Amino acid sequence: MTLTASLLTSLGTVWVMGLVIPLYAVLWWFAVHLLVVTCVYVGLCPLPRAHKTPRQDAWRLMQCMAAMGLLWGSLGLIIWRFSHDTTDAVIYYVGILSTVSSGALGLGAPMYRAYVVYLSCAVSGALVALLLTEGAVTLPAMAMVAVYYGLTCLHARNLSKAALNSIEIKFENERLVGQLRAQTQRALQAQEAAEQANQDKSRFLAAASHDLRQPLHAMGLFLETLRRSPLNERQALVLGHASTASRAAAEMLTTLLDYSRLEAGVVKAHRAPFSVQALLSGLEQEFGVQADAAALVYRTRETSAAALADRALVDLVMRNLISNALRYTQRGGVLIACRQRRMRLALEVWDTGMGIPNEHITEIFREFHQLGNPERDRRKGLGLGLAIVKRLVAEMGTQVEVFSRVGQGSMFRLWLDAWNGPLLMDEHADNGDQTRRLAGLRVLAIDDDEAVCLGMQSLLQSWGCVCTTAPSARAVLDSPAAQHRPPDLIITDYRLREGETGKEVLEQLRAHWGQPVSAIIMTGDTSPQRLRDAQSTAALLLHKPVSSDQLIAAMVQLLPVPKG
Repeated sequence: MTLTASLLTSLGTVWVMGLVIPLYAVLWWFAVHLLVVTCVYVGLCPLPRAHKTPRQDAWRLMQCMAAMGLLWGSLGLIIWRFSHDTTDAVIYYVGILSTVSSGALGLGAPMYRAYVVYLSCAVSGALVALLLTEGAVTLPAMAMVAVYYGLTCLHARNLSKAALNSIEIKFENERLVGQLRAQTQRALQAQEAAEQANQDKSRFLAAASHDLRQPLHAMGLFLETLRRSPLNERQALVLGHASTASRAAAEMLTTLLDYSRLEAGVVKAHRAPFSVQALLSGLEQEFGVQADAAALVYRTRETSAAALADRALVDLVMRNLISNALRYTQRGGVLIACRQRRMRLALEVWDTGMGIPNEHITEIFREFHQLGNPERDRRKGLGLGLAIVKRLVAEMGTQVEVFSRVGQGSMFRLWLDAWNGPLLMDEHADNGDQTRRLAGLRVLAIDDDEAVCLGMQSLLQSWGCVCTTAPSARAVLDSPAAQHRPPDLIITDYRLREGETGKEVLEQLRAHWGQPVSAIIMTGDTSPQRLRDAQSTAALLLHKPVSSDQLIAAMVQLLPVPKG
């Protein structure tokens, strides 16, 4: 663009200077100008050159700028040699030269030294022409040209600095963009690694939980069967210790399962009215024994209130809060109360334990965060109880409040909606009445663990059920009994041998008998995907280890409705 502008300016120069000097002289200059511009274009067109260094390219640019400057400077000598009115011609020339040198700033100023060479060559011709011209304007004109030269050089220097700063900023931006891309890539890799670690954790918990629950579940069945047998005093004492150890292990695995179920998103709140006192009484029967064993006082304030919430989730929240209160209380005791505040209920758990510093109030709801347990004593739990509470409360759309004083104790308050209408029935019936309802029930138990099958058969038979067992759906279909009427109830494990699942077992057996037989699926798996898969069946889902009370309640729930 600069060379094109120079050609157009040279045409104007021929027109203007042709008025004061012979036209042939100007045309000769124009011809030389065309030749120089062509050579400069050819010389600069391949910049930058791949096989040359930037310094060599800069030297070539400087040579081309010097040639252009000498070309415009030579016009002054032509004016001095051929002009009839030298003074007018020089004035025209100075005006043209100022225009041309200003236009050349676009090409030469970013490289300051090259532009100074160009301007020096061009202005020197004007100074020589003025010096050789005799007249009153010679000295003033030379002074003005000198001032113009200095100001233009200063302007070119500023433009050169601005261009250099722009280039440096560009490289700095590219460097920063490169760093940002690298950091983003590292962040993405770290995120992928974290997600992979989380998936690995879930798979590990699923596998470990399932493998541990199987023998624990079988042990629970045998212990329950043994408890119903006649025992002497020492045998009953040993059985009590064994049951306590079994319950402790079951509690930790249940905590892992509860957390995994919440992560899997299979826990959904179903609101229904229930008696708060019935829930608190059940909790007192369970945790009162633990409090007595720890020499602590366990008290429950009687209440006639009813709540509108998911009873199972509220029970789970209260279990975690009470378990935490007992775990961190060394002296005194625990008080469970229900207070009504207009249309809301506040279920409160008070303790006289160690208390919680204010700065740790929010942190205690984080996963695996525990206070006062630097040695990670597993008798104090896994640090998941309050994390489970936080997720359960969010699922129910309510909140938990915490008030605590260090050294004096803590109070956890769960808010629920109050219910003022009638209750349909008492949630808990006596287990003895329930087991009598199971007499004569034909049950098919499917599990690939022989110990579990034996324990299940022994327990169900003690309840008066007619129980048969099998390790797989194929074993059931191959037996002669499969050709007769189906059982009243199927109890199956979820994970069986050779990749078979409880869902597949139910689908095969129901298709064989042509009717939707009632079923219970038991699982020790904590994999979110497997939990969702098991829940997709029309069967009750129980999580190992299953207590006798849980199993009785589930079986009674699925009892056939009497006809007539």
